Amino acid sequence: MTQFKTVLMDSFSHFWDARQERERRYLTIGAGLFVLMLVYLIAIDPALTGREQLRKSLPILHQQAAQMQQYAQQYAALPSADSRHEVSRDMVESSMAQQGIKAQTLSVNDNVVRAQINSTSMSSLQAWLLDMQKSSSLFVEEIKITGLEGGLVSATLVLRQTGGSNSN
Repeated sequence: MTQFKTVLMDSFSHFWDARQERERRYLTIGAGLFVLMLVYLIAIDPALTGREQLRKSLPILHQQAAQMQQYAQQYAALPSADSRHEVSRDMVESSMAQQGIKAQTLSVNDNVVRAQINSTSMSSLQAWLLDMQKSSSLFVEEIKITGLEGGLVSATLVLRQTGGSNSN
């Protein structure tokens, strides 16, 4: 290794000594510009472009982080499989009564609720469905809503309890 270094230094020294003062100055300036260009291309330019890309993507990343936090809060608010209520006819009827809903037909079997509601407001139906989702992890599997006169709706729906070992 030292021989190679010695040969290289001797070769460069011979090359340098063969140049005139003016050529040496041009070569020194050229080498300096080359080193500056190399430093710019390797260190400065990537840092500047990376900084610009981060500046552009940061608002989007903040928005995504906020949305993820919101999802995490919603997930934490959902009842766990251990704390949810078992689905029973009495529980469903009680929940409907709180919203002022009367079912024409209602059946509850194996954590599946089937109901026909002849006349109720859409807001009451939505509030009841949200209550069923929060309290018993019942989610809409199938629903058919028909608009009636006076802003009322008629609905036929199937709700299924999700999560845990009791769901199908």
